[in-house]
Amino acid sequence: MTFDYPGCAVHYELEGPADGAPILMLHGFGCELALMRGCMEPAVRAAGVQDRFLRVYLDLPGHGQSAGADLSLASTDAILDCALALQNHVAPGRPFAVVGESFGGYLALGAIARLGEHVTGAQLLCPLTVDDLAARQTEPLALIRRDDAFLASLSAQDRQSFLQLAVRADEPTWRRFSTEEAPGFARANPAFLTAVDERYPLSVDVDAALAARPFAGPALVVCGRQDAMVGYRDQLRLLPLMPCATFAVLDVAGHNLQLEQPELYTALAADWLRRLGAAIG
Repeated sequence: MTFDYPGCAVHYELEGPADGAPILMLHGFGCELALMRGCMEPAVRAAGVQDRFLRVYLDLPGHGQSAGADLSLASTDAILDCALALQNHVAPGRPFAVVGESFGGYLALGAIARLGEHVTGAQLLCPLTVDDLAARQTEPLALIRRDDAFLASLSAQDRQSFLQLAVRADEPTWRRFSTEEAPGFARANPAFLTAVDERYPLSVDVDAALAARPFAGPALVVCGRQDAMVGYRDQLRLLPLMPCATFAVLDVAGHNLQLEQPELYTALAADWLRRLGAAIG
């Protein structure tokens, strides 16, 4: 489906009943909606809530099938405006939950800061929480588990792409990386992404907004112990600002946590979905 937004024909897909409780799914920088489908649909099935929630997946402007976005939308603020407009288009005026991975986690925090109690719950997967990218507290990249025989079967280009942030490199992880993450890299608009880098910080002060009004909805923050992109230390400051949050740091997991620890991640995400369902009634 396509949402006609000024400057962008936004590609989106829906799962679940139209009258279900909405959840807006926000993928990471340079990725596309397949990344969020791949991690959230197994969790929805594990929680047994397929008919409880309306899942709203989109390709953010400049990404995936929305890659043709005008450069006027190439800022984090404009991307968030667009995602929230789509959410309101799909479920006008209705409160909704947010799930965000990496850059999408930063967008999710922006939605909470802007809309407060209109956001019913939040899941942050390896979220970026520091808008000064040079100030991030990251971890050394450590390839802990590898299948050298399988890696030797990949082309040099595929192997290089796969290992760029890998903590676990084997065939099952590659299968998901190659179908859920790598295609987004190929389809994203490089000029758009470069322009976003120049207008990255949100105009809303997320930390100040949460300090003034802690987020009381069911929350989940999941980080990788070996995340070389965003780390896990910066995210710890969210704990007192989210009194109903589960916070987990998973070992043998980096920025592709949901691919590298799928069972643990799915269990945590399914628990969050059950808590969200109980909270909203």
